[in-house]
Amino acid sequence: MKPTWFHRYILHNLGLKLFALAAATVLWALTVAEPAMETTVNVPIEFHNAPPDLEILWDQPPTVHVQVKGPQSRVRTLAGEVAVVLDLLPVQQPGGRTFPLDSSRVLLPRGMSLVRAMPSQVRLVFERRLTRDIRVLPRFTGVHQPGYEIGAYTVDPPALKVVGPVSRVALLDFVMTDPIDVSSLIGSGNFATTAYLEDANLRFENIKTVRVQVAMRRPPESSR
Repeated sequence: MKPTWFHRYILHNLGLKLFALAAATVLWALTVAEPAMETTVNVPIEFHNAPPDLEILWDQPPTVHVQVKGPQSRVRTLAGEVAVVLDLLPVQQPGGRTFPLDSSRVLLPRGMSLVRAMPSQVRLVFERRLTRDIRVLPRFTGVHQPGYEIGAYTVDPPALKVVGPVSRVALLDFVMTDPIDVSSLIGSGNFATTAYLEDANLRFENIKTVRVQVAMRRPPESSR
């Protein structure tokens, strides 16, 4: 006799199906009975679909305090499971844009709910991206050896490509290296160092070691 629809889909493996149903019921009951609690987590904002030719202008990368509510056991293991995601696909032009931080942008694990986000919205300013060669200047420190001064120096590479919002890149005339101590130098020396950008909105296109060749000399009045 050919099995009926009822036998094929209902009675087949009935024992396993009943066991799974019972387990799910128990799990649901435990979750419902578990006391709820609230906590606040500090979450950095993730940006998806960033426009390829625009930069976000900020003084420091934005973070959000997210207040959430859920079962006590889930709240205690919440670290790393909350995300604030902004889809930047609609942003096509420079200017300001405000993003409300509601449940559509605050991603939570199952069983958790959003109480509020602080701040409740984020204002981002977008500028065109600019890449420009910026001159590298060495920063020297230390007291020279008696009777000596810096006679000449060369920097390799003499300039580095800096990338960032157009208004910030346009302000740069040069970048400085980390301090180079010449207090023990007599004659010439070769130093490997790194250039530094104080503005967090800016970055080097390629991070390169900067080599500074320094030649010490005796001032004219010391050689008499």
